[in-house]
Amino acid sequence: IPQYQWKRLAVEASAIIGSILFAFAVDAWWDDHQTDLKTQEILDAVRLEMQSNLSNLQDSIAHHEDIANAIRKAQDQKSTNGVHSIAVLDVEVFEANTGALDTLIATGMLGEIDEPELQISLGAFTGLATDLRERESRAVEFRDAARRRIAAIGETIWDSGADRTLTDVHMLNLIVMRGVEESDAIESGRRLEKHLVRLLGLLDA
Repeated sequence: IPQYQWKRLAVEASAIIGSILFAFAVDAWWDDHQTDLKTQEILDAVRLEMQSNLSNLQDSIAHHEDIANAIRKAQDQKSTNGVHSIAVLDVEVFEANTGALDTLIATGMLGEIDEPELQISLGAFTGLATDLRERESRAVEFRDAARRRIAAIGETIWDSGADRTLTDVHMLNLIVMRGVEESDAIESGRRLEKHLVRLLGLLDA
């Protein structure tokens, strides 16, 4: 084959290879672009989810504080008189909404986020929420034990003169121990609240 034909074939081959490489590059860019769009859509849903969680958590912490204050009053007066419904019967358990965050993690899109701090903060949310739930569960256990104690006393709790129900030492001890767990739950809730505020700041950046 004459030399000029080799040159022409080389040019055509280079053009074909260049076209293939360009097509691959375009496909890769498009795939990355689509992944970025999907990731951003889920992050937008996560932002709304975390805004709702923050509002609900703040209400939950306030409720825990009401319960803890009622327990302290009962401890001071050695009776649940006036605070029985809150100190003994009331309960608070925060339920986080995590559907969008779960989707982000399950689909592997958490790894597509470029900001390491945001990745870490999103991953840490579940652990902090679990810690709060565990502390609340222990508080609920003491609440339930106090209610069982009241049932065992055998007096009519709707009778305002049922002093033994209000001043039973066993029952009071149980709600005091519950008070410790309520304080721990408040502390855990405030840690989660602080984390959510920081996380929302990262999501809005």
